[in-house]
Formats: sequence, C-alpha cells, structure tokens
Amino acid sequence: MLLNVLRKSYIGALVLSAVLLSGCGKSQLLLNTYVPPNKPKEVAQMLESDDATSGFLEIEIVDHILKGDGIKSDSSFENKLVSSLKKFVTQTNFISISEVKDKSNLSLDMKVVVFDYKESQNATNGIIAVEFNIRKEGTTFYTQGYEYKINRYSKAGRQALPSKAQLLSEASDYLAKKLIKDISPIASLKLVELKPFASDLAAAETFTNSKNFESAIKTMKAYKGEKDESYYFNLAVLCEALAAKSDKMELLAKANEYYEKAMQLSEGGDEIITKGKAKFDRYYQIIKKVADQKAKNAEKNNNSMFEIL
Repeated sequence: MLLNVLRKSYIGALVLSAVLLSGCGKSQLLLNTYVPPNKPKEVAQMLESDDATSGFLEIEIVDHILKGDGIKSDSSFENKLVSSLKKFVTQTNFISISEVKDKSNLSLDMKVVVFDYKESQNATNGIIAVEFNIRKEGTTFYTQGYEYKINRYSKAGRQALPSKAQLLSEASDYLAKKLIKDISPIASLKLVELKPFASDLAAAETFTNSKNFESAIKTMKAYKGEKDESYYFNLAVLCEALAAKSDKMELLAKANEYYEKAMQLSEGGDEIITKGKAKFDRYYQIIKKVADQKAKNAEKNNNSMFEIL
C-alpha cells in the first residue's frame, strides 16, 4: 500500500494562544510556534522538486519494509513502525496521510538494517536500526539511519519487565519521531521577552497584557514618537503573536521586517533583540519556502482557486 503525505496549511497550524508572563520587571510572551525540521535544506529541496498543482508536498510511503542482508526482523515491529509514522505525522499539523495510487511523486522507503532482540530471566536487551530514504526519479533527497537500544533489567524477573510488544511499540514510536523531527516542523512553545514600552505607549502595553494584539499593533502604528529598536522589536513580537491567532502569512513577513529593523538600529548589541530574532529565524525561512512553493504550484493551474493563506 502507498500512502500520500499531504502538507497542510502551515500557518493554520500556528494557532491558539499567546500568554503574557510578568515578573521581576520583565514582560514575556509565551507563543505557540514551531521548531523547524532538523534537515531544512533537504526539506526545501523536496518542496522545490514537487510539481503537483495541489499546493501540497506529496510523498508516497511504501509500507512494505525492506530488510538488510541476513536480517530477520519482526512483522509486528514493521506494522507498528508504519502505524507510528501515520500517528506522529498527522500530529505535526504540517502533513497528513491518505491513500494514493500515483507513483510519480517522492517516495519514502524503510529498511531494517539491525534487529537484535534478546530476553533472559532478568533482562531484555537489543538494538533496532532502520534506514529511511526519500527519493524521486533516481534522486535521493533524504537518507538517514536511526537506532533504538533496549536495556531493561529487573531483579524480580521477567514478570516485572515490559512485554516484547510494549518494547517494540516504544522502538517504533522513537524511530518514527526521529524521522519526523528531521523532515517536519514540530509544534512547540517559545518564550519571548519584550522590551519596555515607551510611556506614551501604555495603551499598547495594556492591549498586549490582555492579548488584544490587533489593537496593540494599531496603537503602535499610530505612535508619533521616537521609533527606536525597542519600538520595532515589540512591534515584531506583536505581529508574530497575531499571526499565531489569525493564520496570516503577511503578518509573519511584517514581523520579519520589524525584527530586521530592530537589529539594524541596535547594531546587534541588544541581547533581548538578538535572541528574539534568532528564535524567529529558526522557523520563518522554512515557512516562507513552503508559501513560495504553494504560490508556484498555484500558478501552474490557470483555473486554480488555490489561496496561499
């Protein structure tokens, strides 16, 4: 069976809340965000290779798992590995899974290269290693092996140890998560410290405290006073916070613009601004690449009603 991995609306997954934390004279926002893939270059290449007009990154997952020479695997582990991939892929909110018949897209195959599982009266030991490959028309975009070590011991004997089914399930979950962290953004939270608001921007600070980010941004933009690095940094954070609630890509583009302005005015000498910008940069570039790819895909279909956002 082949499974189609469809990239969902990325910004639509940047949802829910931003919590304001105050203490020790500092104001901080806890924002829903995403940790970018560990292999952003490979992900970008896969996006660029996609010629689908749907606006989705399509990967066919082959659930017939290969085995290295002389390797005797376990069918229950192989079934669990495919199930784990399905489960954790959909939880990322970056991709979802459905069946396909078209074999012209990227394909993901898996090979068990090590399967060593031993049980004794008081211990269970082993190591399982799987190699993942994503290819298209002879080009390999991603190849990586991961291993899971099993070391369990109990003086009480076998009855106190996890069952083989439990341990193989743990192994499959671990290996699936390792792959997903490499090729997909993962939902996370980040803490961003705000700069002090100017006294004339007390209303913007009040709106921020109540998580009314739209009104806070309007107040900031109407401000006629000095617009220094603190002003642009706080405005950037507010745009990023509103993007997490309103699903608008252009707000992240504005946030990036304001972060850049804050960095320019501070000349890289403000630790709060530098850290805030670095946290933003970790995932903004991959989001932008996804949006750019969606726009390219939409242009290929003159009758498309596809929208980037």
